[in-house]
Amino acid sequence: MQDLGPAAGEDPAPEKGLPPAHGFSWELFFIVILSLVVLGAIAVFFILLANGKDPGLLFNVATLILIFLALKLTPWFSDKYRARQRLALLSAEQIMANDTRPPVLYLRSFKDDEIIARAVGFNSVEQEMKLVLSEIGPFIAIAEPGKEPPDPGAARRSVAQERWQEEVIKEMLRSRLVILRIGDSDGFWWEVREAAIRVRPERLVFLVPEGKGKYEEFCQRARELLPCQLPEYKTKWSPFDSHGGILYFEPDWTPHLRKFKIVWLRQTFWNLFAAVLKIGLRPVYEQLGVKWNKPPVQPIQVLYMLALTLLLGLVAYLAYALFNTARLAL
Repeated sequence: MQDLGPAAGEDPAPEKGLPPAHGFSWELFFIVILSLVVLGAIAVFFILLANGKDPGLLFNVATLILIFLALKLTPWFSDKYRARQRLALLSAEQIMANDTRPPVLYLRSFKDDEIIARAVGFNSVEQEMKLVLSEIGPFIAIAEPGKEPPDPGAARRSVAQERWQEEVIKEMLRSRLVILRIGDSDGFWWEVREAAIRVRPERLVFLVPEGKGKYEEFCQRARELLPCQLPEYKTKWSPFDSHGGILYFEPDWTPHLRKFKIVWLRQTFWNLFAAVLKIGLRPVYEQLGVKWNKPPVQPIQVLYMLALTLLLGLVAYLAYALFNTARLAL
């Protein structure tokens, strides 16, 4: 196996110049305020109904307008937030000039970029990956020729179209971790073939998309490229299951499929994936010799869950009150 990359467990260079995670912003402020107003209006609506009072046409219309605005404006504010961050996005060369640790190379089909960039929460999937993977090394990717990155996630490195394979191999060899998002393009399968030859197995991770079918299709073709039998995708319903998972390997190519788990109080409604990914990557951190800390409980998420619990309680109370009213009427 040709592999000139850093060995797992070797001490990385001290962290320098990593951009801090983006915190509070005016976009987030408006999203939080709008969400609280909508939840408050819904709570008042149920309280009035539970006490036998008519909220009135004006209140009902205003509540519906608020809900409509929340559904429309939240994605708009998210796009504005990412567009502003994109202006400050450094290139891969700039990032690695200030951070001498071996990088984390992110490989994916270019056609997936726009889909993944459509954030459901406040951040896109790639942004949240950056928050986690920057703990291991500079998070970099090869830029799609002639296009700007769709979101401020991995730092892009621009390469000439005719030299992209040569540059990908070079990045594979020096990376501390190589992450491939499972796809179905010719470029993706070339990257899988090269990674199996040039990357130590403990430094290789596949991001598994949601759905058993996509994983099984990947396994059928990957068996010709990877020197191991991949594990079966076992489906078992659980309220704590998230979407997708990771496929990682021990140094002897023993594979492990680790499905993501929702961590209700360690994520936030605008940052849904980072804590889930970090918990999923724990064995990868350990194999690389990188210190792993469990994501902390988020106080604002606790308040958010309490608000939802209160709202559900109000709904249950209203249903009980209406049932009693109907029973007495009979």
